Amino acid sequence: MKKNRLLPSRLGSFVSRIARFVLKSQLLTLWLVLCALGALVGSQARPAPSTLPFEEMFENMSVLSYREAPSDSIARFVVELAARGRVFRQYDIDERRFAAPILGHDYRRSISGSRYPPLKVRGHVDRGFWLELHNSSARSFAADQFDELYRASLDYVKPAGAVALVVGMVSGYSIGYRMATWSSSLSNPAVQERVLNTPAIGRVIAREAWRRVLLEPVVMGYESDAVRFASVRGTQRIYTNFFRMALDDSNAFIPHEVARLDSAGSVRESRAMSAFAQAVSRAAQDSCDLSSADFTAIEDWASILDRYGHWAHAATPKHGDERRQYFGTLAWYGLAPATAEEDRIWIGPRLLVRVGENEGFVADEIPSNRLGCPIAWREWLQDDNMHLSANTWTAQWMGELRQFKPIVKLGRRIVRFWSGTS
Repeated sequence: MKKNRLLPSRLGSFVSRIARFVLKSQLLTLWLVLCALGALVGSQARPAPSTLPFEEMFENMSVLSYREAPSDSIARFVVELAARGRVFRQYDIDERRFAAPILGHDYRRSISGSRYPPLKVRGHVDRGFWLELHNSSARSFAADQFDELYRASLDYVKPAGAVALVVGMVSGYSIGYRMATWSSSLSNPAVQERVLNTPAIGRVIAREAWRRVLLEPVVMGYESDAVRFASVRGTQRIYTNFFRMALDDSNAFIPHEVARLDSAGSVRESRAMSAFAQAVSRAAQDSCDLSSADFTAIEDWASILDRYGHWAHAATPKHGDERRQYFGTLAWYGLAPATAEEDRIWIGPRLLVRVGENEGFVADEIPSNRLGCPIAWREWLQDDNMHLSANTWTAQWMGELRQFKPIVKLGRRIVRFWSGTS
């Protein structure tokens, strides 16, 4: 009993010593000053009441695909809308309705489903380089090539780590900023309801989810094996160029190739090619409501390319002029299969991305097209011609720490002013 009486008194004494230390060291004063600064900056950065945080919502969006039964030929797709890592609504693509998030374990989605987590931009590299593969037999990149491909690229986002450390020390600023911007934050339930009640918001969400699935096959993760890297990039090249062709097939290559595959007995490949082209055509129409079939078309087409490297793996002309003409046509469109003789690959400008805890990059080709560019990525664009920005130092690199963006902009203006006067 005596120990139980001493515990509260010792705890109270400890708390009082901590309080005296905080007051004497002016830590509380510093915290309050930072909180007031955060509130001031937040009040200035707060958007107009009519502005809705669509970018924040789509940046944190994830997509689920699953089958009700193993025999289903088409998967069902559901979009999860989240704020600060917490799902607040689900949107069913086919039923076109919102529902509360499912709590607990869902057997069907766990066993037969796949998830496309948020794909967040961490920076942009506006230069390209030739990746040499002549040493690929060693199954690894040369040190300088590996640095150029990954480490040098990821150096652009290292300031984010330093900022994260600072935020831990100056959390008063973050609290003040969030208090000032609460009325426009997606974490606010009232703002969530306003967003979900926006006219035709379901169509916009479905189209944005379709873009997320479209980009998945061109996400290059952190890969150090040169042979594996070359194989994946070759498949991504075919996927990207075929997407471009589906947008503008002026020579009717796709229907001709579908008919050729059918006649050669490659029915699965012909159907997947036709379905993907139709899905791209439908998505290009802003007034069109997408369905799970448009999402499944991407999965099926990407699966064929990933498994075989090319759709014509079993339907290539065997010999003679027909074979040479066919491969010449594929080369003209940039759709020829990769060969083992390739000794280098062009790695062009690319967006650095984060998928969960993994870093990687997405080449500019698909995002530079308006149909393939997610809404949350469009702030990286400089003009209506869809030109991606260079290595611009903005608070976008800070991810969730966007409350520092006004301070970064102010600092840039001050530097420009003094540079001009000097």
